[in-house]
Amino acid sequence: MPIPKIKKLLIANRGEIACKIIRCARKMKIPTVAIYSDEDINCLHTKLADEAINIPGSLVSETYMNSDVIIKICKKYKINAIHPGYGLLSENADFVKMVENNNLIFIGPSSKIVRNMGEKDKAKLIMEKAGVPVVPGYHGKIQDKNFLEQTAKKVGYPILIKARAGGGGRGMRVAETSTKFLSALEEATSEAKTNFKDKNCLLEKYISKARHIEIQIFGDKYGNVIHLFDRDCSLQRRQQKIIEEAPCPELNNDIRTFLGDLSVKAARSIKYEGAGTIEFIADIENGIDKNKIYFMEMNTRIQVEHSVTEAVTSTDLITWQLEIANGNKISKSQKDIILKGWSIEARLYAENVNNNFLPQSGLIHHLNFPKMLKHPNCIVETGTQEGDYITPFYDPMIAKIISFGKDRNEAIKYLENFLIDVEIGGIRTNLNLLKKLITNKNFIKGNIDTKFVENNIKDFIDNETDPYYVALAGLVVFNETISRQQSNWYMWKPSEYPQDITIQDRIQQLKICQRNMNEYEIKVNNLKYLFTSVKIHKSSLKAKLNSQNLDINYKLIIDKHTNNKFFTIFAKDITYEVIVLDSLRPRENNEEFSEDDIIAPMHGLIKFNKIRENSKVKKGDVLLNLEAMKMEYSLNSPRDGVINKIYVKNGQQVTEKMKLLSLKK
Repeated sequence: MPIPKIKKLLIANRGEIACKIIRCARKMKIPTVAIYSDEDINCLHTKLADEAINIPGSLVSETYMNSDVIIKICKKYKINAIHPGYGLLSENADFVKMVENNNLIFIGPSSKIVRNMGEKDKAKLIMEKAGVPVVPGYHGKIQDKNFLEQTAKKVGYPILIKARAGGGGRGMRVAETSTKFLSALEEATSEAKTNFKDKNCLLEKYISKARHIEIQIFGDKYGNVIHLFDRDCSLQRRQQKIIEEAPCPELNNDIRTFLGDLSVKAARSIKYEGAGTIEFIADIENGIDKNKIYFMEMNTRIQVEHSVTEAVTSTDLITWQLEIANGNKISKSQKDIILKGWSIEARLYAENVNNNFLPQSGLIHHLNFPKMLKHPNCIVETGTQEGDYITPFYDPMIAKIISFGKDRNEAIKYLENFLIDVEIGGIRTNLNLLKKLITNKNFIKGNIDTKFVENNIKDFIDNETDPYYVALAGLVVFNETISRQQSNWYMWKPSEYPQDITIQDRIQQLKICQRNMNEYEIKVNNLKYLFTSVKIHKSSLKAKLNSQNLDINYKLIIDKHTNNKFFTIFAKDITYEVIVLDSLRPRENNEEFSEDDIIAPMHGLIKFNKIRENSKVKKGDVLLNLEAMKMEYSLNSPRDGVINKIYVKNGQQVTEKMKLLSLKK
């Protein structure tokens, strides 16, 4: 029976992966259809596709994961193939089965494989039978919390609680001790149910010093399976990857060959088709040893980090996916896959690193990625444009930046230079974190593990309130606003001009004195900074500070509604946001919130825990859960007390800084 060809392709995703799929399909002359939510009406993937169809709503569940509507769209618009990208419906076995039942082509493996590998407990059993070592733990059917608690004690703490379905770090919690197990279990199961409609979990011995290593595999309909070598994904926060690289810097040829062969064996045992990833966890307490590398899970989809593999193997995995779905054989054999050079990927996220990596929503006022001509060894994969609004409904990743060099040091240097030139304003991001990580001496040496960021967080948090940066902000603010409004005020005599600004939500009081045309003294508290040889050109500033040459760019934004002035300052080592406050206007009264109030840290959907007014709570108790950007965040009681008043309802969409409830003694 002939294999049906792709005639028209629907991309059931958004962002950078949707854009990449569209571009690959275009090269193969396959017409494409994008879907979009109400929030994404102006997003890039809707403009790139041949057609774009709206699915009304904002929530993921009612738009990008609305299986019934997506199938109806396919029938109505004569679409015969669906590419799910990654995340969302990519590993939803029920959806894949719907696609199959409607005689549509799913760009990925069969529903049986997706189900078997998606249920991590079942996947571990299958891999054990195939001779693949798995992480010690429990992956059975019993889900009674008391049974799981007793089992965790037998496995030993710390223990990792992991959703049996899905991926992307969601539905995962670490319980360091037995006292924290039940609360961690409740959080993990709740998040798993939200994201994957399956609250069942498994337990794994938590390996405290580990490397996250994965092998990219590819199979076709004719039984051919190959691997495309390894990636290292150990730099993580909240069990989600930040920086990935290929190959893994710690693997020797013996271990590399062992893992590649093992992954091919595993994929062949289940007759795998398409792109997939075998993920391993390596216990590196005493160095890397192939006898201490364990199977974690298999992702039956393309991965976010597939781009680094493409770079070091000279392949195009998305195009391969489409070709395999069209019934073609893999175009290369294992001997044709040659590992060459080094590639590193950095994920640019909208998040507040200082506040436990809390995702951020808001308008991107300014976005500038440097040109390829200046950085020919780097590429950007993104679905985000200047003027886009980062919503609380979807993943906060803005872009992937990928470098390629002849060796690891060269790839690091290329990525470092590129990140210095990235400009993004209007919303907090992890750009500063990426700059610090890529230049960290331990990262450069390859001396990292999965807890590296967590254990060294003090080295990576933003320090925008450093008096030096405050003074630099004052210099920019003065030259861009005050001096233009009062161009000749300094000519009579040098005098101090007071100016209040906000950096990182903290008000800073400055005194600015322009001594002459090119010389300024900025006072920050009791410190003085003398800037000389100051030159302003458009949105750039050059100056000297203690014989040090400064060269920075900045972007001024004026809010049309409030007339407030916002600056984003782009220095070589740091990017930070500045709000200019009207010194003559009374300060906003921030005393409307007290220490007894629980305030929403971001936009999101409220999910009640078992609370009610006048009920007693203890310090650390989970009061509410906030669902945002595909994650669930617990809001805990700051002290022992009694719930005084609840201001929100279960399922209510709330905004940042909204009062949720109050406590009383």
